Amino acid sequence: MTTQRDAEATKRPRWTNMKFKATLGDVGARWLDRFAPIFDKLGTECTVLLTPSTMYIVQNARVAGGIETHVDFRVEEIFENYRISSVNEDKIAVKLEPGSLSRVLRGLIALEAQRVDAKLIKRAPNPNARALPYLNFTTSQCVIDVSQDVPIVGPLSRSELSEFEAVVGANVVDVPYWLDADRFALESLREGIERFARVSDLMEITTTRSGAMYMSASKGAVSLLGTEYRGLRVLPADVDEYDEHAREPAGFSARLAEIKSTRSGSTVTVNIKHIQRGFLGCASNPSNLLIGISSSGNYLELVFRYGAQTEQDGDSVGYMVRIPVVDEADAIEA
Repeated sequence: MTTQRDAEATKRPRWTNMKFKATLGDVGARWLDRFAPIFDKLGTECTVLLTPSTMYIVQNARVAGGIETHVDFRVEEIFENYRISSVNEDKIAVKLEPGSLSRVLRGLIALEAQRVDAKLIKRAPNPNARALPYLNFTTSQCVIDVSQDVPIVGPLSRSELSEFEAVVGANVVDVPYWLDADRFALESLREGIERFARVSDLMEITTTRSGAMYMSASKGAVSLLGTEYRGLRVLPADVDEYDEHAREPAGFSARLAEIKSTRSGSTVTVNIKHIQRGFLGCASNPSNLLIGISSSGNYLELVFRYGAQTEQDGDSVGYMVRIPVVDEADAIEA
């Protein structure tokens, strides 16, 4: 019986002139293990995109339940040795099940494997079957030699690879300013979103260049919950408009009303289920979170960062989430 994976494999480019071989260290395995379970909760499929300088794990909106998400690793943060070549500008993309990747990583970590050889292979599951592609992990640095395969679909064609490059390149570039939430504020935001989810399907978010953020949930014209965060760091620093001598209205509602009336902030409405899915990134133990609204007003952007936790530098790992905005007409009907 021909499986979907068999059928897709026959449509993929041949493996001629395509090679990937790397050494995964203990640090790299633990980084990957932070994110594989998150992608597993978001969907049953993810795309691993390998380039000469960066490794991406990507899920588009179709797979991730309406949001776009990806984690970016500089290869030197994950791999001790790294070799890649292909006819697609030395880029390779494959699809796999994040749950399968997570199980293999957990096994390697439990065995305290310090160095693991990772490579793409083709192997026949039995003597009479056609060879299928796998991402293979092999180590001899444990008490026993271990070799484990993660089934993949790929390599993807040039057009498919470009599709996922577009997902990676779409966010972060169109945000005029960011609010920087530290670990304490991040946990408070997550708890607030969970409270809002109990009473509403939609949530309104407002950000300002003076470092304020407002979250509120409502049913129709009735406001049910509201939360205010003030004094958040604004990035880049030269767009910060905080004025310690400015006189502001007393009370959450009055301050938010003035921001809206003077259009001194950016306001969007998002589906609470979408933002809950985005905040699954909290499970990766981030140092802080950047929150921004695209200049077009069509997306809420989240960037989870890891600061001193990385060995190379603070920007060598980043987890990005792009959440679509709900149309005003749909928000009013809800």
